[in-house]
Amino acid sequence: MRTLLQDLRYAVRQLLKSPGFALASVLTLTIGIGANTALFSSMDAVVMHPLAVPQLERVMAIIEAQDGRDHWVTLGNYEDWSRQIRSFEQIAEYARTNMSMTGSGDATHVDAARTSANFFSVLRTPAYLGRAFVVSDAQPGRDDVAVLNYGFWLRQFAGNPAVLGRKIELDQRTFTVVGVMPKTMQYPPAIDIFVPFAPTPQQLQNRSDHDYEVIGRLRDGVTAPQAQAEMRTIAEHLSKAYPATNARWSVHVETLLDYMNGPYTPRYYKLIMGASLFVLLVVCANLANLQFARGIARRPEIAMRAALGARRLRIIRQLLTENILLGVGGAVGGLVFAGLYLHIILITMPPNVARWLPGWSNTSLNGRALAFTTLLAVAAGLLSGFSPALEALRVNLVDQLKSGSRGSTSSGRTHRLRSIFAVTQIAFAVALVIGAALMSKGMDALLHSADVYNPRKVLRFAVTLPQARYDTPEKKAAFYAASLDKLRTLPGVTYAEVTNALPYSDMGWVRDCAIENHPLIPGKFQSALQIGVSEGYFSAFHIPIVSGRGFSKSDALRSLPVAVVSRKFVNQYFPGENPVGHRIRMGAGTGDHEPWVTIVGVAEETSYSLWDDRLNPAVYLDTSQLTPDSENYVLLTRGNPTAVASAARKVLAGLDPALPLDAIETWQELLHEQLTGLTHAAAMLAVDALVALLLAAIGIFGVMANQVGERTREIGVRLAMGARREDVLGMILRRASWLTGSGVVIGLVMAFALAHGVASLLRGVSPNDPVVFSSITASIVGIALLSSWIPARRASRIDPMAALRDE
Repeated sequence: MRTLLQDLRYAVRQLLKSPGFALASVLTLTIGIGANTALFSSMDAVVMHPLAVPQLERVMAIIEAQDGRDHWVTLGNYEDWSRQIRSFEQIAEYARTNMSMTGSGDATHVDAARTSANFFSVLRTPAYLGRAFVVSDAQPGRDDVAVLNYGFWLRQFAGNPAVLGRKIELDQRTFTVVGVMPKTMQYPPAIDIFVPFAPTPQQLQNRSDHDYEVIGRLRDGVTAPQAQAEMRTIAEHLSKAYPATNARWSVHVETLLDYMNGPYTPRYYKLIMGASLFVLLVVCANLANLQFARGIARRPEIAMRAALGARRLRIIRQLLTENILLGVGGAVGGLVFAGLYLHIILITMPPNVARWLPGWSNTSLNGRALAFTTLLAVAAGLLSGFSPALEALRVNLVDQLKSGSRGSTSSGRTHRLRSIFAVTQIAFAVALVIGAALMSKGMDALLHSADVYNPRKVLRFAVTLPQARYDTPEKKAAFYAASLDKLRTLPGVTYAEVTNALPYSDMGWVRDCAIENHPLIPGKFQSALQIGVSEGYFSAFHIPIVSGRGFSKSDALRSLPVAVVSRKFVNQYFPGENPVGHRIRMGAGTGDHEPWVTIVGVAEETSYSLWDDRLNPAVYLDTSQLTPDSENYVLLTRGNPTAVASAARKVLAGLDPALPLDAIETWQELLHEQLTGLTHAAAMLAVDALVALLLAAIGIFGVMANQVGERTREIGVRLAMGARREDVLGMILRRASWLTGSGVVIGLVMAFALAHGVASLLRGVSPNDPVVFSSITASIVGIALLSSWIPARRASRIDPMAALRDE
């Protein structure tokens, strides 16, 4: 410990003697460590620890599956599982629902979850205020209690503890608030209110509607594969017991953490985290080059210490202590930088997007982030200082201690190491800049994917009709018809329609599909995207009807149910046939309660997926015959769509003053919200790329400047013997070109691998994009050569007599 304290005191004195070097080193480490700490904190909150749930790794999501596709669970199957399972302590279910809340200011739309009484028990999460549900709350007639989400409690009730016992109305039914969940409990995401689910005997026998999500906690000593095997066995028994509804259905078990994250979020975070670690490596390479230059000046000091008896290991430890001290300084600055970086990330995330990310609001510089920062600081200090420390020991004691020695120059080994670090910096910069350019290009393409429909002039909002007041199809159909008629008369509105999915919205609903007199081939899966639209939808979005007809006012609630199918649907399920006049039924795998509909027309293709460029077969149904509980209104306008927002609110308030209306926004704003996560990822990758490019330019400048400084005498001799200044300029630039070319070649290889990773995440991104690769490569080569031109120009202007006189 005494020796360590000596090393620390000496390291502080040495760094204070070189304040410029110390400041430059700490600042570069601050950027590298800070960026990594901020991203780790975000990844820790969203991906690794989104919920403060004890033993979260033992909480499983249980999902039904058919033909390789996951579905939610039927209530009848859930009841059988509850009685038969042995691998789980208990399982719980919940179903999302939209509700209208009154009794607390204006009517408000809320996202609710109907949960089984043991839902919070499975998660082992007690209430922050009051209590969670008990078994008696799930009894019919006693299910009039509610538990609030923490964020909703703050927004709607200003965090008032007196909310306990308060009466609120949900869909015109009175509920008593009995609890508030803690801030760390953000599952299911985007839920405002929890209400108990008290199923009827008829609901408990339903094996057709896959409407429920199920979670369960494994018993001690039971593994996920064992639970999967048991659930598969139970599914096989149910398939034989109920062949009409359970045939070909299996069960899939995965951790709740994987279920929440999905396939894309962890991949985005890993991509950006990897890029930030690349930047830290560039920082270490840059710092190592600074250390090499400083080590040359310190060779007389090191030679003196060695001559006085200091062992090599002792000297290396001292030099590494200085580097670790620099790393600690960078860590302190990095924590400040990370705090600012996190603040920017958090405030730029739209609230209505953040609420879908469990753990997002819990993002902070916690103990895990502090430990990660400490690890980065020590690693950065060792990585950047180990090679320079070894090289600093390669001294000739006699030469260094000669009284006439004026200085030292670096060895060929030092030149090679510095060149390797410079090449490394350029390679990382090439890979990161190309990756950032491809992601930005893909993001821009997605943002403009719907430009053909002019989304800036389309206003959208959602309306949910409370079941208590709109309890019959006739009431729902009458409301939709009356609201559309009034909205179409508003000044500036060219079309007013309803639909459950806009193009490129990812709102479509893929369902099983049965075709009359077309028996399904065993082992084949037959499905289509179901889209409910009003009669003017095809005209509003300029979707041609290529065969038959579209919808008309004669397609009313009690008339013959009709459908329009897409060209892809015809090519896939009616090859060589005319589909008009044939009957199909959507939801074929969920029972016989869905009606048969007659195909009356074929529409041109339209993409409804923002992320997938594959076209799904589509079936359009008339909303006047469907009468759903919730619909999206779209108003196509001549000018600014937000100018008609107030008038649209008044129209709906005139029809039903108690009807809550979701936030009104343009279609363009919706696309931006859907791409918010990608925008953040692209911005962070771009920042990493710019930092790496700047450090690479500084790195090659430092290498060439140091080379010019060490070769001043040689250059003076060359010029004195008749060499032209252009020859000297070319000699320095050729060396810089070799370093740049080597880095670019290595970087392009890395960039190709990174580009394939970006292409797997984004539609429309070519991993071999020639424009991006060629333009970025040319730009980086130009920046690198410009960085080396300054020291090369200085070399060409050396005064030969002055250089020889100094020596």
